[in-house]
Formats: sequence, structure tokens, C-alpha cells
Amino acid sequence: MIDGVFHQRLAPTPQECARVARTRPAFGAASMGALRAAECARYGFVPLGAIARWYRSGAIDGDDEVAVITDATGSTALSVPSVNVRFAARLAVRRGWIDAAAAAGWIARARAIFYAERRWSDLVAMLPAPARDALASLGPEALDLKRIDARSALRAALRRIERPGTARLPRIDAGIAP
Repeated sequence: MIDGVFHQRLAPTPQECARVARTRPAFGAASMGALRAAECARYGFVPLGAIARWYRSGAIDGDDEVAVITDATGSTALSVPSVNVRFAARLAVRRGWIDAAAAAGWIARARAIFYAERRWSDLVAMLPAPARDALASLGPEALDLKRIDARSALRAALRRIERPGTARLPRIDAGIAP
């Protein structure tokens, strides 16, 4: 599971995901998949990627971290999820474009904007000029952690499924319903 539409339709529930994980290999990453995999890991749902790790560690904890508004087909994001802002902030700190305090402030300001109204150009405009110019030169596609996670997760899930004897990973607390 990579993503789930939740604004227009109901997202898969943790109970539904746990049921699936009990009967077949189940992997989650990138968005709602990362959140549900982190919630249902003890039932066999395998979390993959940075976003799932952030959910598992408690670094992030809400649906709003991965929420975006999409076009009518649901295939094009029209807003920026908080995880992409966090990813860009970490990159900016690592490259010396801003310090940790400025990054934390930027993340807080971005999260204060309703998820459906977060636009990359508005977010980048909040930064000091050197960071703004550097991040703008990369473009939002290069900083799309959800996309990066999804691609990586698909490769990882395929490798796990293709390995003999590893398609069904062990579960912990398999008999306990979420």
C-alpha cells in the first residue's frame, strides 16, 4: 500500500490493513501506506521507507503529515505534504543552507498552513534567500519524499517477494486485533 485517498473517500482502516497482513504479504510506504504499516507492523504489515520509519519512531504521528489535496483523478498532488517540508529542511541543514533552528521554525510555519493550502512556492518564499534559492533550484520533484519512498518501497517489496521463503514475513502478536 502506497497511498490512500482520504479526502474524497474513506482511507483503509487499521483493522482492514491488519486483516490483509494476516493473509498475505503486505507492505506499506510513502503516505497512508507508511502510516498504516507502522500502525499494523505487529500484525505482519511491513513498513518500508523513511516516512514509515518516522512514523514508527514517533518523529511524526498524524495523517496530516502525508496529506495532500489532489486533482479530480487523484493522480496529481496540488499541495505539499509536511513530510516533504521536513525532508527539504533536513537537506537544507545538511548542506548548510539554514541552521537547525531555522529549519524547525520553517517546518512549524508550514504545518500551521492547512494541508490543502500548502504550495511549494509559498513555502520556499518563507526561507532566507540562500536557502530559498538553493531549494528552488532543486525543484519540488527532487524534494518529493513521498515519491522517493514509493519508488524505493516498490523495489524493496519486489525483492522480498521474489526471494524464496520470504514472501510471508513473521508476525508478532498475530492473534491480537488492532
